[in-house]
Amino acid sequence: MSADRPAGTPAAAAVAREIGLVLALGAVVGGAGWVLAAAASYQVRIGLVVALAVAMGATWRLFVAVRPPPPPEVAATGDDEPAWGGFADLSAIEYRLSWGSVDAERYETRLRPQLARIAEERLRQRHGVDPARRPDVARRIVGEPLWQLMTEPPAPGPPPSPARLADMLAHIERI
Repeated sequence: MSADRPAGTPAAAAVAREIGLVLALGAVVGGAGWVLAAAASYQVRIGLVVALAVAMGATWRLFVAVRPPPPPEVAATGDDEPAWGGFADLSAIEYRLSWGSVDAERYETRLRPQLARIAEERLRQRHGVDPARRPDVARRIVGEPLWQLMTEPPAPGPPPSPARLADMLAHIERI
């Protein structure tokens, strides 16, 4: 125990309880191992088997205490694409981009909303502008073509060409 933490603190009690649990379970498991070894006609000193069981239990508890938390699970959206998850999200965006210049419906329902969300997020992060609260400032920053992408209702017609999508992405990156 450290000098600045009294023996009666909850953390000290938890540590003492953990050590007691490891010792008790190590003694039980070690004793059971010794009985099994004796039943199989092996001659082993009981102290050695108990010490081995305690060491294994302490190692296991230390491993559990220091392992990092598991990564967050990727939540699935309704269209079987991940909502957010690093490379999984990049893969989903790549998939949307690949279909965005081919299928007008996919462009309007999947790609265009995603591009608008990314543009809005960049406005918030880099300029501190919420497009819903300060649309005039946001419009000036993003420019007219991107502003129309973010605010106008879906328009009938063919989806943008791959070159046009590349231009939009480059413009979003410059925000």
